[in-house]
Amino acid sequence: MNSEGATIALMGEDVPATHELLRISELNFLPDNPRVYAAVREMADFASLMPAEKQDRIYGQLLQEPSVTKLIPEIRRDGGLQNPIVVRWDTKQVIEGNSRLAAYRKLHEDSPQDARWISIRCLVVDKLTPDQQTRLLGQAHLRGQTDWSPYAKALYCFSWVEEMCKDATSLSNLSGISAAEIKKNVRIIKLMRENGDDRASNFSYYNVIVTNRRISSAVEQNEELKRVLLADVKNKSFTSQAMRDWLPTVIDKPKFLRRYLRRDSTLEDAFDRAKVSDTQQRLKRIRDRLRDIERTDIEALNKGEIRSVKQIVRQIGKDVNRLVKIVEAELED
Repeated sequence: MNSEGATIALMGEDVPATHELLRISELNFLPDNPRVYAAVREMADFASLMPAEKQDRIYGQLLQEPSVTKLIPEIRRDGGLQNPIVVRWDTKQVIEGNSRLAAYRKLHEDSPQDARWISIRCLVVDKLTPDQQTRLLGQAHLRGQTDWSPYAKALYCFSWVEEMCKDATSLSNLSGISAAEIKKNVRIIKLMRENGDDRASNFSYYNVIVTNRRISSAVEQNEELKRVLLADVKNKSFTSQAMRDWLPTVIDKPKFLRRYLRRDSTLEDAFDRAKVSDTQQRLKRIRDRLRDIERTDIEALNKGEIRSVKQIVRQIGKDVNRLVKIVEAELED
């Protein structure tokens, strides 16, 4: 392919670019790409690796991404890309399209004699300022147009605010997502790090804890609940959906919450007991039914029926006395 002139509109400036066909062996994955960053940050030795070793690790991790495994047969079927990847030539890094580069490399490995997978369509810029690069990433991914995972997006927000010590508003201006969303993502990653948990598969738990107002408020006010809950989250003792469904009900029932915190019951057991122990509603229904019975209802019965009712009323009296004793004992607890 001959080089063709083009531009990329970024922050009020038309950045010169060219359409080119580049050999995949010339190109590097972008370590700061949130999907890549989310994958490699779990590797304890990544920072100490040589550049070539880092690229190999990134490639290996990307091959495990569902987005890449899905892309490979699609690109093979089409015989190439529908949209070019974006390459920053001064660093030879792929700013946008790391998954597509990984798919091409896998296709080339599987069919090294197939010329289609030796080179890849690129939109090449000579260089970018940090803000331009962030804007380009934000336009492509942070606003949800493509398939960065929520965890990867949250990590990018965290890196910007906590590691690069930049303001959330500036990232909002560059990316188009709200400052509130950025701050929420930062809180989620902070909570994960506080709990020593960097597994992407656990992100949904922390998202629920931070965004569910009932759970978030309770966790902030109760350190013991926070400790026990985070331990269970780290161990995946239940699903994030179950936590969202069960925990508010347990929080509203202090008796069963205490049992969960003492480890006398699991969260599921505490929820089941709290759910079925809606004693007030059950007693109110019984009370209302008893109140519906009038003197005329009794007078309308024959002698045998009245004797049966007398026995039932006596048993009700015994049950009421039993419940009174239980209630008094619980109040003393």
